[in-house]
Amino acid sequence: MPTLNQEKFIKEIIEIVDRWSFEQCAHCENGTLVSIDGMLDFKCSKCGKDMNPADYLGEIAKLVFNYREKLGNLEIKSNND
Repeated sequence: MPTLNQEKFIKEIIEIVDRWSFEQCAHCENGTLVSIDGMLDFKCSKCGKDMNPADYLGEIAKLVFNYREKLGNLEIKSNND
């Protein structure tokens, strides 16, 4: 049975993957991508940031890092009890 932290982590990963799949901005809510330079590069229509696959992977990596940090802190707390 997944814990609350696991469920939140999975939900956040799915949100990033959905944004990637539906060509939405990885950084802001409801930002859609507009093609620039002949459909090779994209920019968010809301925040103006350039977007490429590495941006989505970077957001996923941040979530994984934060999740591992939380798990590490929980393990330290449980060991101190």
